[in-house]
Amino acid sequence: VPGEDAAGIETAVHLLRTVGGDESRKMTGKTVVIGGGNVAIDAARVSLRCGSDCVTMVCLEPRDKMPASPEEIAEAEEEGTKITCGYGPKEFLSENGRVTAVVLKKCTGLYNAEGRFSPTYDENDTITLPCDNVVLSIGQCIEWGDLLNGEAVQLGRGQGAVADALTYQTAQPDIFVGGDVCTGPRFAIDAIAAGKQGAISIHRFVQPNTSLTIGRNRRDFHELDKSNLALGEYDRAPRQSAALDVGIDAHRSFRDAHLTLTEDQVKIETARCLGCGASVVDPNKCIGCGVCTTKCEFDAIRLHRDLPECSKMVRSEDKFKAILPYMAKREIKIRFAKKEK
Repeated sequence: VPGEDAAGIETAVHLLRTVGGDESRKMTGKTVVIGGGNVAIDAARVSLRCGSDCVTMVCLEPRDKMPASPEEIAEAEEEGTKITCGYGPKEFLSENGRVTAVVLKKCTGLYNAEGRFSPTYDENDTITLPCDNVVLSIGQCIEWGDLLNGEAVQLGRGQGAVADALTYQTAQPDIFVGGDVCTGPRFAIDAIAAGKQGAISIHRFVQPNTSLTIGRNRRDFHELDKSNLALGEYDRAPRQSAALDVGIDAHRSFRDAHLTLTEDQVKIETARCLGCGASVVDPNKCIGCGVCTTKCEFDAIRLHRDLPECSKMVRSEDKFKAILPYMAKREIKIRFAKKEK
């Protein structure tokens, strides 16, 4: 953008990093924040806290399509941030090397025919906002430098590394990527999750004869059938009703027009079973040691035997009374067995 090298123009990342290390940072006059995401919201709110007289956010998207979360937008407006939607920067005006205003042009479209982000503008429909500071929060590019020289890693849209969506493994088998360099701009928590899954993949990769995919959480979610789903209270779901086949006239045909319950309806129906609070112990895992009864602070766990005549139980406090005679008998048997040999 022409004039973006003028003094008073900085990126949101630089502003937030600076204020994060020194909250005494001061800003005066009017501030314009370019961008509509959560980082732009942070920059606008920080600018107000640094002393800006007024802050205006400018973004390409209409209000209902802003990438920032609704809660963040509401809080920013409550604090005094003005939001101008549907415009992008055309040029920055400056005087004596310092920014004095930003010229905005009307955004007429955000995506091309293939659905990719490719904004279009009406160069003749412009507005000018006087300002003393400009904060740019319109994304960052990836600069790999020489990091991938000689590697088989493939780069895709926006110079992002192409990787498997489940394992984060690239075309170079021993290189795994995650975060914005793989998915493009997303939230920090998405990068953290990618880092965890990437670490799991790397751990599996260095283990011999270990699959990168078996047993992984594929997070394969599917949308509920909202047209055929009855939701009730949290702990008392209503009885589910099967939908009717619209191709059958139920009043004029002998065929049953009822369809089967959907998978989600079956789960809700089975969850309607009354919860009596009783717990059944898995006999394949419980060895009956009784430690759980001593650890429960509420004395809510009890052990009982279905067939008490099949074994003899001894209280833990009296265990040595039962163990010592057995130990002595076993020791004698072992000693005499050795002599006989």
